[in-house]
Amino acid sequence: MKQATVILVAIAITVALAPTAIGDIGGGRKSRFLAATDANGKKKCSIDPSACYSAGIPGQRCCGDQCVDTGSDRFNCGECGRLCKFTQACCGGKCVNLAVDKKHCGSCFNRCNKTCLYGLCDYA
Repeated sequence: MKQATVILVAIAITVALAPTAIGDIGGGRKSRFLAATDANGKKKCSIDPSACYSAGIPGQRCCGDQCVDTGSDRFNCGECGRLCKFTQACCGGKCVNLAVDKKHCGSCFNRCNKTCLYGLCDYA
């Protein structure tokens, strides 16, 4: 009888201290290491800002909970929250129209000698 009681008490303690959510280490305490990832296993940069810089990609920045490249992300172009218009792309942190921009004709950093029209250099 004493063994059964000891086993039941041990099970009750284990269940009470078991993690109930991501980041919960039992007893209501949160672990910053367990909670530093989202459901897909990606690091949350809002918890660990160095997560973006450890990727080794230049231009990585923490915007919200995601690491983004502000040099090419049209939703965070140049800085967090700067959205390029529908007809624009983000090239080097600037919103540009690839159909007419001489410095970014058809794609980022594709320079034209004279003109850019419809994304083609020196058309017609």
